[in-house]
Amino acid sequence: MELYQLRTFVAVAEEGNFTRAGKRVHATQPAVSAHIKALEEELGVRLFNRIPRGVELTHAGEDLVQDAIEVLSAATALKARAVTLGGEVSGEIRLGLCTDPDYLKITTLLSAMGERFPKLNLKLVQLPSRVILKELRARNLDGAFIFSGNPYNDLETVKLAEPQYSVVGASRYKEELERGEAGALSAHTWIMPTSDCAFRDLQLELFNQHGIVPVQTIGADSEEVIRPLLVEGKALGLVREDEVARMLESGQGAECSPLGRHPMELNFIYRTGEGGYPSVAALIEIVRRTWDV
Repeated sequence: MELYQLRTFVAVAEEGNFTRAGKRVHATQPAVSAHIKALEEELGVRLFNRIPRGVELTHAGEDLVQDAIEVLSAATALKARAVTLGGEVSGEIRLGLCTDPDYLKITTLLSAMGERFPKLNLKLVQLPSRVILKELRARNLDGAFIFSGNPYNDLETVKLAEPQYSVVGASRYKEELERGEAGALSAHTWIMPTSDCAFRDLQLELFNQHGIVPVQTIGADSEEVIRPLLVEGKALGLVREDEVARMLESGQGAECSPLGRHPMELNFIYRTGEGGYPSVAALIEIVRRTWDV
């Protein structure tokens, strides 16, 4: 059997349609049919049954498709390992960033990438975490950093850190924030993460738990926008622990301790089955080295 036959088998199994599978593996519908027929003859079992809307796996097909996926993954990993050992990975890889590059250690990552894989170019795109998930699944990104967990089976996750977040405001509100009374906190304008931001659910949960009903909100996801609004006393909002420490040390901010600190996962993600692709494998290697995981 040939690897291209196994790729076609998996594509048909996942798409449930020969035409859609053909587009995925860059083959015509007759070629897809020929691949499947040849594979069935070699294996001695029928892999698919025809149904009105396309095809579905037979019992034998269901038993064999995971084996096919594992064979393809192993073959890809073998090729990727050979390529990365030779240091000849080239091309462009698109990396999604969910927060400021400094926190994500992008400078260190770029330096390591340049030393280890000098022919591989990175394209950086900064987006909210939930948009990143959509873009990665749509194949517009090759890998990404996201906050919160990964709800999809077709994406793989590498946990990097679990920073704590807390509510912060301007230093002149210190006494008020330390009391944490719902009425006083509600009287403030709050920076509200947009629906595409992983922190929106956390903030709404805090509002519900503590009876906070803000008189006004400002939608924002960018740290560059949020920091000056907090420091200047224009709003209250969630801030990462390292930023909280800097704001408290400089006397520019005050923390609302009664609302507590709350962990949020930082993960690196990529599409399932692509961890063995040379460029993606190179990126995963550098991310793991940069974050010491």
